[in-house]
Amino acid sequence: MKHLDAPILKVFTILALIATSVPVTIYALWIKAANLGNTQAERVAIFYTYLPEFLHGRWNATYLSIVFCILAIILSGKSMKIPCRWWKALNILILTVTGALLFLNLFSMM
Repeated sequence: MKHLDAPILKVFTILALIATSVPVTIYALWIKAANLGNTQAERVAIFYTYLPEFLHGRWNATYLSIVFCILAIILSGKSMKIPCRWWKALNILILTVTGALLFLNLFSMM
């Protein structure tokens, strides 16, 4: 499949937007927990109350966020061929946000 038509690329963009919402939500929950707790242990405990059980490991939420960032970057990158300016601007926004979140996740693991 050499050339994808615009409707498929628009679906890819929507999927990339949905994939971007996962790491954005995780970081928003962390910011909320950071504002509620007094110590780091309290903040982590509060953060874990927002997440399902399988994400309670040290790096589990970070790994999930990285996977969804990479997925969003791939889908949005493929969708950059859409000729409409609005869709292209949305893809650039998705690439910028997910790229920044990806680097933030990788940096937090150091």
